[in-house]
Parts: sequence; structure tokens; C-alpha cells
Amino acid sequence: MPLKTIPESYVYDSPAVFVKVFYLFFAAFILVDVTFLVLILNRSEASYRFPIFMLTFILIFMCYFSSAISHRIEVWKNGDIKLTSLRKTIMTKAENIAYVQGPQLPVGFIKLRFEREKTYLFAKMGTSDLNKVLMTIKDADPGIKFDRIKNFG
Repeated sequence: MPLKTIPESYVYDSPAVFVKVFYLFFAAFILVDVTFLVLILNRSEASYRFPIFMLTFILIFMCYFSSAISHRIEVWKNGDIKLTSLRKTIMTKAENIAYVQGPQLPVGFIKLRFEREKTYLFAKMGTSDLNKVLMTIKDADPGIKFDRIKNFG
């Protein structure tokens, strides 16, 4: 029985410092928000019900979506892509990506737009691992539009 050959893959892991700083600022925001909610709850007047609901909704909404920001991407030569975040793992193919948009600063988020959704990846632009991943995506589907990403090939 012949052995199956595993196609070569490239992996980019976001810098741990960047991810930790992002979630540290996010935790500080949550702390301020919860403190504000406690101050509002102490008044417990009927007119404060909407601000309590609004702040609670925003807090839950932000926690849910910030946990889906990917910190790891693995791309195989055949176009398979695996994005890993705290909340979920997305398995897709390069041909499902319509658009890749880089950050405006050297450190930020890369936006990957799929047919029905978009996802974000923590990124430090210009690293060799990220350049290999982006080049592999471009090679797998040359029709993908790249915006604000230069010199990766």
C-alpha cells in the first residue's frame, strides 16, 4: 500500500505579545464597562434600564466577536486553509476567499472576506512566515484581490 503524501503547508502564528496586549486592553475595557454598570445598577431607577441593557449588549457582543479573531493560519499548497481563534477553527479553501485586506499600520488585522462572512487575523506585516502564507494563498487562487499588502512575493 503506497504511503499518502502530505502536501507542504505554511503556518503563521501571530506574535504572542500582540495578542496578549490586545486582550489586555480588551479586559481593561470590560473592567471599566462593568464598573460603570455597577454604578448605574446602584441607582436602580427606571430611566436607567435602557443604558444597562445597551452596555450589557455591547459587552456581550464585543466578547463574542473578539474571541473569533484568528491568531493562527495554516495554508497548504493545494489551497486548503485553516484559521484558528479562541472560539472556533475555520477550514476553507483559497478559492472561497474573494478579498484580502491588510492593516494600515505594520501591526494590525488582516481581513479575509469569504463568500458569506469575513474573518480577521492578528498580523505583523513583513514577517517571512506571513509572506509565505500570503504567497501560497495567491498561488492557489490568483484571482484573489489583495489590498494594502505589498512585497510579500
